[in-house]
This record gives sequence, structure tokens and C-alpha cells, in this order.
Amino acid sequence: MNKNHIGAIKRGTGISVIIPTYNRRELLKRTLDSLSNQMLDTKNYEVIIVDDGSSDGTGEMVEGYKSAATIHYIFQQDEGFQVAKARNKGLSRACFDVVLFLDCGMIAHPMLLASHLDSHNKTNNLVLIGMSYGIEAVELSECDLIKSTVAENEISKVFELFSKNHQLMDCRGRFFAEFDYDLALFNAPWVIFWTSCISVSRCDVARAGGYDENFCAWGGEDVDLGYRLFHQGCKFVLDQSLLTIHYPHEKDIENKEQQAKRNVAYLMNKYSDQWIDMLTTKSWSEICHHSLKQRRESSTPNASVDAI
Repeated sequence: MNKNHIGAIKRGTGISVIIPTYNRRELLKRTLDSLSNQMLDTKNYEVIIVDDGSSDGTGEMVEGYKSAATIHYIFQQDEGFQVAKARNKGLSRACFDVVLFLDCGMIAHPMLLASHLDSHNKTNNLVLIGMSYGIEAVELSECDLIKSTVAENEISKVFELFSKNHQLMDCRGRFFAEFDYDLALFNAPWVIFWTSCISVSRCDVARAGGYDENFCAWGGEDVDLGYRLFHQGCKFVLDQSLLTIHYPHEKDIENKEQQAKRNVAYLMNKYSDQWIDMLTTKSWSEICHHSLKQRRESSTPNASVDAI
């Protein structure tokens, strides 16, 4: 596809991609490879890398991409887990109002940036949630499949192949397909505000107060911002056509779960909200089911609890 065929992008508009990273040089390289080959003209986007104190040569690697796209590199000293602070630094550096939060290691579809920007040009106060193949690919066989397919095919072909594999579909996509991806049906869509691939207006983020830098461990800082964006009236949209690939990498799942529990306790102290309280005992999908049931019962008081 020729970049000139993308006619929906307004003159002078653009999108800033914000990526925090820490000692993930090779994963970040995959992300930058995909962002250097977007159908959106390079004058309409920038990539902001915020390095949380890496010591693996990340900065030197990023230098090699600055001729392919507008890339800014910000380094902050390693003083522990500071992803909220890193994203706020990226926001303060962003030139465009539309910002895309992308995790390190995500591989972007060639149309990703153009599609996000086009949607924001059509709708104000939008929180746009994209989907990621392999976001819950915890089985070794699935991880190996992702790696081998990426290694053996052009990126457009990879997305085509993954679209035919239900097991690799984003877990959120599998859940919301039953409801035609309509987040307006749910009272707590902020529970799936995961920064793997989300775009929003920088002005809306600023109005919400940005990321809470009191989060100093893994998990929850993104859901917290999503909660505030939702309660200030932003429209949450889950778009199954906005695609990335979550490239497999090693994770200390047990450690992350412990950190997340501490952050949930912080959220409960921060807000007095039944949905926040549910985070201690229920999964995101269970919370969505409960919010859907409440929405249905409030619109039809005599509806059966078994409607779901």
C-alpha cells in the first residue's frame, strides 16, 4: 500500500508513541523495526523511548534507528521500578496531542499508527484499545509458534497467519467478541486499560493527572489512569483491527503477581469504589461480567440474574 493512499489523516496532525524500557535491548529492537516500517508518513509520528536506567546498550542501539523515523531517547537513572514516571516523561516530551502507549517488545502492524490517528481525528475524548496476538500465550508451544512465525515470514504475512489462529487471539478479544466489542455495555471498561497498545489524547491524560508515580512496582498504574479517564467521561473503544504482536519473553510471573497485589491494596486506599475492591478477588473478565449484569439490571429491573 502506498502511503499517499492514506487520505484520512488531517494535515498537521500526528501521533506520539511512548515506550518505556529497561534492559530489553533485543525486544525493543523488534518494536522499532515495526515502527520504522509504518504506512503513516514519518512526518506524522514520533517515537519516544524512555529508558529506566538500562545497562545493556539500549541507547546505542536506538541511535541506529534515528535515520528511519523521528525517535527521541530519554534516559533516567535506575532508581527502582519507575514506569509511571517514565511514561510521564514521555508525555512531557510529546509533540502531538494523540499519544500511543506501547509496551517494549510489541510488534506493530504496518497500519497501526495510521489507524489509531484516523480514529482520533474522527472522535474526541477517545480511549482506543488495540489488541495483541499472544498477549496470554503462556503455553510453551504457543510462544514457540510466535517466535518461529515471526522469524520465517514478512510481518504482513505474520499478521495474516495469526488471524487464523484462535488460540493466539488477544484474551480480551475472545471475551468481548460475544458482545460485538461494545465497551459501552460495561460499567468498568477501564479494567482492560493495558498499555500494550492504547491511544488517547494527551490533553485528556493531562486533565486526568497523568500516571500516578506512587506506583513503584509492576502492575496497576495503567488501570489506575484508565479508571480516571473513564470517570472524566472519555469514550472507551476496543478495536479488533488495531493489531500488534506480543513477542514472547521470560517473565517472573509469581513476583509480578505479588507486586500487583500490593498495588491493588494501594488502589483500594486511593478510591472508594466497589469495582476497585473486586480487583482483590476477581479477574478482569469476572469484573466485566459483573458490570454487564449491573448495567442490564439497572436498565431492566426485573431481568433475570441468569441473563448472562
